[in-house]
Amino acid sequence: MSCRSHHSLQFPARVKMPLNFSAASLKQILSDDLSIDQHSSIYVAFSGGLDSHVLLHALSCLAADYSFSLEAIHIDHSLHSKSTQWANHCRAVCDGLGVPLTVKKVSLARLKGESLEAQAREARYSALAGFLPENGICMTAQHINDQAETVVLQLLRGAGVHGMAAMPAAKVFAAGRMLRPLLGFSRKSLHDYATRHGLEWVDDPSNLDQRFDRNYLRNEILPALRERWPGMDKSISRSAKHAASAATMLDEIGMSDLQYCQALCNHFFPPSVAYLRADKLVSLSTIHQKNALRCWVRMNGLAVPGDKRLQTLINLLNESPEKGTVCWQEGAFRLYNKMIWLCDSPELLLPVDRKIKWNPYIPLQLQNTGQVLHAIKVAGEGIAVSAIGDSVLTVRFRQGGEICRMPGEHGSKTLKKLLQDLAVPPWLRASLPLIYLHDELIAVSYLWSNSLYTPAVDEEGYIFSIHQAIS
Repeated sequence: MSCRSHHSLQFPARVKMPLNFSAASLKQILSDDLSIDQHSSIYVAFSGGLDSHVLLHALSCLAADYSFSLEAIHIDHSLHSKSTQWANHCRAVCDGLGVPLTVKKVSLARLKGESLEAQAREARYSALAGFLPENGICMTAQHINDQAETVVLQLLRGAGVHGMAAMPAAKVFAAGRMLRPLLGFSRKSLHDYATRHGLEWVDDPSNLDQRFDRNYLRNEILPALRERWPGMDKSISRSAKHAASAATMLDEIGMSDLQYCQALCNHFFPPSVAYLRADKLVSLSTIHQKNALRCWVRMNGLAVPGDKRLQTLINLLNESPEKGTVCWQEGAFRLYNKMIWLCDSPELLLPVDRKIKWNPYIPLQLQNTGQVLHAIKVAGEGIAVSAIGDSVLTVRFRQGGEICRMPGEHGSKTLKKLLQDLAVPPWLRASLPLIYLHDELIAVSYLWSNSLYTPAVDEEGYIFSIHQAIS
C-alpha cells in the first residue's frame, strides 16, 4: 500500500517524542536526532515482518517530499521452507511502494559452539555491509522492546557496560552508517500504525521457538515483568543509555592509556594486528590495564576476552614480559621482547613450502597470509631494476637454513639470526615473503635487501612492501 504526504517538510525544533508512531514522528527523529538530509541514500533491511514493513512504509511516505533516495534489501537465509515465498512477498510490497528491492541469499556454515541465532545474525550483517555503498545509510527496525530483550540477555551473560549499552541508535557501519530510528517506540505502537494503514506482513514461526533464548525471554519472561512493571521497557532503555555513556567514558580513558603505552597498528605481519609496550601497561593500575586491553581488542575488531584471560595476561606481565601467550576463541595476546602483540587468530601460521613466480610490475596476492606484496620503484634503494632485467622473481616462505649475504666484508648471516637481530617475533616469521632472483635470496619482505644488488644513487631500484588485502 503506497503513501503520499500532502504537505512539505519543515523540520520542527526538538520536542518530546510522541508515544504513537507515525511518519511525522519518524521525520522528527531523522532530522533532529539522526541528521538525515536530502542527499542521504537510505537502505532498509527489510525482512517482510511487521517492524521493517512499518519502517519502510513510513520512509516511503516521507520520500515523496523529502528527496533522499530509498531502497530495500532482503536477506534470505534459506532456513525455512517458505523463505522464497517471503522474498516474493517483499518484492510485492516494494513494488507497491515504488521502492527498489535487492534480495540477497546467504548460506550458513554451521559452526560448533555457536548458536544458529548468532550465525544468522552474523551472515545477515555481513551481507548488509557488503551491499552498503560508501556513505550509505543502513536502517534497521529494532524497537524499544527489542532493546529491553537485548539488555536482559547481556545481563544474563555477565556483560559489562558495553554489552548493557545494547543497540545504539547510530553507529559507523561498513562504508557508511547504521541507524535504528525506531528504538523509542514500542512494538504495539508499530502494530497500531500497520493496522491503520492496512499493511500485511510475514510472521516467522521461528519467533515462537522457545529453544532460542531471545524467544523465551520475549514470550515467557518479559510479559510477566511488564505486568508487574508496565514502564519496564522505558526504564531498561534509560539504563542502556546510562551504560552507553559509561562505556564512552571508559573508551576515552582506555584510548588515553593506550597512547601512553604507545600502542601501534601492525599491517605487516599476520596474524598480529597491533602491539604495545608491556612495561608501560604494567605501570598502570590493574583496573586501567584491563580497561585499556578491552579497548585495544575492541578497536581492532575482535571479541573481547573474559576477565580471567585478562587477569592471566596481567599475571604473566608481572612475572616476565619476555614470553608467554594467552589465547581465546577469536585471538591471542603474545609476549615478546617486552612487547604485547595482539593476534587476530589463536592459531600460528605454519611454514608454506611454495614457490610463486612473480612479475614485480604486478602486485602479488599472498593466499596464505591474506596480504598483497608490492614492488615500488625508488631511486638508489632496494634491489636494482637493471639487475632483475626480464627475469621473473620467485616468492617463497621460510623453511629453515636460508642464508642472507651481508654488506662489505661481513660475509653472510642465517635468516634466523637476521630476524632475531631485527626482533621479529618467532610466530611472525613464517608469514614473511622471501624474494628470490633465480636461486639467490635478494630480499626479506621490506626488512632486508641483498647489498650485492643495491642500485647506484641515480639508478632505479625496487623496494618491497606488504599490505592487508582489501576485502
